[in-house]
Amino acid sequence: MKNLVIILCLLIFNSSAFSDSTSNLVADKHKDNEWVVSYITKNSIHASVNGQVTHGDGLHVRFVKGKCDVGNLLTFVYSYSKNPDLVNFKNKYVTTKFMGKKVIAKVLFTSPFLMGHRSTVDLGWIPKEDLKKYLTKDNEISITYLDSEETKISEYFDITHNKWVNVGLGDALEKASTMCKKL
Repeated sequence: MKNLVIILCLLIFNSSAFSDSTSNLVADKHKDNEWVVSYITKNSIHASVNGQVTHGDGLHVRFVKGKCDVGNLLTFVYSYSKNPDLVNFKNKYVTTKFMGKKVIAKVLFTSPFLMGHRSTVDLGWIPKEDLKKYLTKDNEISITYLDSEETKISEYFDITHNKWVNVGLGDALEKASTMCKKL
């Protein structure tokens, strides 16, 4: 009887005994300067790489359950800017030079983070195969945030550029997309 109680307790407290479909999906271990499957939720899988200028400002491709062949390209901008309006910097379109081309991105929201603020930037939804071609065409992936008539970006971001490697990008995107289909 004692052994049965122990087995039942182990089953109750072992999350894999009563887990959802994501329990067998495991993120990769972080590797500096290499794309990995980095983040898993019940509805999405992220492939990402750390930033070269600001390490924590990674570049992510998010695959969402039901849209596993189209990735949402996201990045982050950490800033020490003393602009008192920075926390309200959300739902704003900003001009960027991404991979050498003018791209309009959307700052989704900005939140206090550590000693500054962190903005989440959405670069759009792009088919996986196009992402692989586009993001590997140069030796590095780069972005520069540009001042425009609507937004003087230097009033919000103290570092207005970042770059990322594309090492392992194709494999990480394939793996994340395949894992997404298992959600």
